[in-house]
Amino acid sequence: MKTIIVEDQKLGIDLVRQCLTDKFELVATCQTIKEGWKAFEKFHPKAVILDIELPDGSGLDLANRILKKDSSVRILGVSGRTDEYTLYRVFMTGLFGFVDKNTESIEELRRAVHQLGEGNCYYAATVQQNMLIQKTDPNAFSKVLTEREQELLRHFGAGASNEKIAEALDLRPVSVQNHKARIMRKLGLHNTVDLIRYAMQKGFVNQTDFQNRYKRELK
Repeated sequence: MKTIIVEDQKLGIDLVRQCLTDKFELVATCQTIKEGWKAFEKFHPKAVILDIELPDGSGLDLANRILKKDSSVRILGVSGRTDEYTLYRVFMTGLFGFVDKNTESIEELRRAVHQLGEGNCYYAATVQQNMLIQKTDPNAFSKVLTEREQELLRHFGAGASNEKIAEALDLRPVSVQNHKARIMRKLGLHNTVDLIRYAMQKGFVNQTDFQNRYKRELK
């Protein structure tokens, strides 16, 4: 299978390269979403080994874009980010598997790559545990919030103003405010600080996202 690796660290690329079997033909290595998409359009690979955290955005956004173009592509996600929202998106995106950089060894990565080559799924224990939580917890965000509300929560959690969110999502500011009130009511939250804290705890946004948003608002 023609294969591309999208990983921002050269060491990570080398580790993945070591795990490839003779079922894979490595045609490109990339370190950003932009490079990954260009390589996909050029080589039309059938397998992608993808870091979830990249310098220019989320690897899951690239995965969605690739699968929309060609749903037969096998994508293996690799990341140290294992918050609830990220793992939920990993599963819902339809990746062939996911390896947790924090808890799994190179042997597990090799096993996951082997399964990818055989056409089988491989999910780290952290993903399986998270999906059990989402399935059994009646208050899990996946049961309480719609996909649109989850998208908005990413913006609210980053500290964006209603006006900025409205502009980004082509909504009226009053609609954004209504969404915010509805989300807080569903989650049992009482103020914006609680909303931001919830978004960070669940992984809708991280501290870096919040700080970058705050810096942009000051300019």
